[in-house]
Amino acid sequence: MESLKVALLQLLPAESPEDNLQKGLEGCRKAKAMGADIALFPEMWSNGYGIPSFWGTPAPESWKEQAIPADGAFARSFGQLARELNMAIAVTLLEQHQPSPRNTVLLFDRHGQNVLTYAKVHTCDFDRERELTPGEDFYVTDLDTGKGTVRVGAMICFDREFPESARILMLKGAEIILVPNACPMEINRLSQLRARAFENMVGIATCNYPDGQPDCNGHSTAFDGMAYRNDLPRDTLILEAGEREGIYLADFPMNELRAYRSREVFGNAYRHPRLYSLLTAENRQPPFIRDDYRP
Repeated sequence: MESLKVALLQLLPAESPEDNLQKGLEGCRKAKAMGADIALFPEMWSNGYGIPSFWGTPAPESWKEQAIPADGAFARSFGQLARELNMAIAVTLLEQHQPSPRNTVLLFDRHGQNVLTYAKVHTCDFDRERELTPGEDFYVTDLDTGKGTVRVGAMICFDREFPESARILMLKGAEIILVPNACPMEINRLSQLRARAFENMVGIATCNYPDGQPDCNGHSTAFDGMAYRNDLPRDTLILEAGEREGIYLADFPMNELRAYRSREVFGNAYRHPRLYSLLTAENRQPPFIRDDYRP
């Protein structure tokens, strides 16, 4: 498999889920015309991440009013379009769930089948997302692209800030990690993504909202995870969008990435897991005690 092309749909949301549906479908059609194998949306596309802060507001009801089912008409429309276009689509939504909604990405393969459902594990409990139900695990799937099969996983926005997220996906076999996002992508957050790609030897595709969406600034990115080429160091960044709305196509050289993973020293090549038990310990000590932490 020579390459995997991921379209980053750096789009401004519309005024309603219905309008977001239509704009999203149009964006997917444009991505297909550009040659994409996968179309990736920013975080919580169904409502444009349009939730008020919980501080002083009845946010739990706001979440529930805007949540939609993962098997409802919105999601099914993208599954049907994926089959029509013969292209995978990773669409995001505020998902109906009990006891409270989830921040979710659904990956439909080119046959229109939902092959991966991932809910954000590291919800932003210091802010509005504390009212959401966190996801319970990280998942990967074998994605049939028509040109070959790629092992794909997903994480969402704040998940990026925990090395364990991408590490677990790598250990489960992920070659490409899809990352829906909704926050300002500045040098530190971009550095986190660069590090996650480098240390795990995985490709990472991140789609953010453009400038004009509150608290967002575009800069959707793709890192191919290959720190060396012909024995020379290189930047793993293969695409960085600007701030404007648009669709940006990242081309991951899969054959080269797989050869690199088979010989380089990162990922799971030289780890010593028997020494890492502290990583799964539940105890927390100052200065990291937070009253709003949810175990």
